[in-house]
Amino acid sequence: MNQIAYDIHADHEPVGRKMAQVNCAARRLFLDQGFTATSMDAVAREAGVSKATLYSYFPSKDALFAHLIADECIAVQAGIVLPTLSDGLEVALRRFARDYVRMFLTAKKQSLVRVMANENNRFPEMCLHFYETGPLTLTRRVAQLLSDARDQRLLAFSDAMIAATQFLSLIRGDLPLKAVLGIQDFRNDAIEDEIEAGLSLFLKAYQVSASEAA
Repeated sequence: MNQIAYDIHADHEPVGRKMAQVNCAARRLFLDQGFTATSMDAVAREAGVSKATLYSYFPSKDALFAHLIADECIAVQAGIVLPTLSDGLEVALRRFARDYVRMFLTAKKQSLVRVMANENNRFPEMCLHFYETGPLTLTRRVAQLLSDARDQRLLAFSDAMIAATQFLSLIRGDLPLKAVLGIQDFRNDAIEDEIEAGLSLFLKAYQVSASEAA
């Protein structure tokens, strides 16, 4: 396993004040300047630490960037809590949709994923790992929620992963494209309209009627 793959999977050590300074400085520089234009010297200066200290934490710029991407993987999962079905299917899906879309838009504005995507030829393993541990894992969690709803005869579909992917796509609409293009004037009513339209279409396709459930 190469160094980047190892760093992605490793525990997130070291910790402490200097490490936090390095994380903040590196993240800011990578976002502002991109990966190629950011040097380890610049990170050390921005963080207020010596080069020796920085290299004792991370042997290379690749390893530092991989560490920050790993943190984003964790944040994707920590930022979303799936609701239960105890309050009803539509309530649960709407609650999740609101949390998901707002977290998604907030994260997109300052996400290192854009930087990583621009360097996808350099970091193919990192891109794949982020997708598998971030978006794909979240889709699987949603698929489990939908499967639970199917077991309760609230929904009917043949493939939970396909249904989950469709649900996520419907509730976020074209908001990801706007985020990528830097169009960040998202009004609450516009977001709510997007969510409601997507949720309505999803339920129309998959919700089991009262007569069918009986």
